[in-house]
This record gives sequence, C-alpha cells and structure tokens, in this order.
Amino acid sequence: MKPLRFWLLSLGFDLWWTLAVWGRERLILPLLVSSLLMLALTPSRRRLWVVVACMLGIMMDSLWCVLGLFEFTHSTSVPPWMMALWLGFSAWWLWLLGHVQVSGYWLIPLGAVSGPVAYYVGMRFGAMHLLASPSYVWLLLAAGWALFLPLISLPVLFDKTRRRSIR
Repeated sequence: MKPLRFWLLSLGFDLWWTLAVWGRERLILPLLVSSLLMLALTPSRRRLWVVVACMLGIMMDSLWCVLGLFEFTHSTSVPPWMMALWLGFSAWWLWLLGHVQVSGYWLIPLGAVSGPVAYYVGMRFGAMHLLASPSYVWLLLAAGWALFLPLISLPVLFDKTRRRSIR
C-alpha cells in the first residue's frame, strides 16, 4: 500500500472516530451504516474476528461501567453509538494491522497509552464521565487496553507469520 493512501485512510478513520464521539446519538444512523460498511469491506477471512473483537470491546466497556469506573452520558450501559464505534474500530484496526509491520510486543505499550487517551478525548467531548478516582480509572484502562489490543491482534499477527513461513 502506498504511504499516502495509508495515511489518508488512517486520518479518515480518526476523523470518523471524532465525529462519532462528538455526534453520538445525533449521528447514530450514519455511524451504524458506516460501521456495517467497514465490516462488509473487511476480507471474508477476517470478518468473524472483527465481530469477535467488537464484542470483546463492548464487554470490556460493560465491565468498566459495572465496576463503576465511568458511565456514558445519557446511558446506564454501553450505548448503541459506542457499539457501532467498536465495530468500526475493530474493522479498521484489523485492516491496519494487515498493512503495517509491528511486533506483538509493541502492542502492549501502544494499547496502554492509546486506549486511555481515546477515553480521555471522549470524556472531553462529553461522551462519558468518570465515577471513580481519575488515577484509578486511567490505570485500569491502561492495563485493560495493554491486554485487549494484543489479544484482538493475534489472528492477524498469526496469519502474517503463517503466510511468511509458506513463502
């Protein structure tokens, strides 16, 4: 993939994510349609794992809510806009991993930093608010994402390793 196309698609996802978090319920229909489109454009061999990664992300957010770390604005559980966001993120992330060379070990610090940053930005947009001590919330989110990101990445990393060994 050409670098310009890669960066444009990544920037496009960041813009989509920002609009999704900012617009939330107001943009649920376009958010849902675009998430389903991302799933439809996912290669068939990876589609199931996109859905699994999405479900794991929703379960992780549900756990954070049940533990009383935070809650989403106007919702007692994971709202539909967040579920659509998880689907879009899962499709994008697994696509991205298929096009970049990254060691599985780097996914741990990447998850530990990028996960909490995304929630912090979401909080600044008013999409959620903390219920527990900020240091406690950010520490648990960092630990959760340090495990989550490598876990959902395993099928793509294994597939890339297998394909290299076949050549």
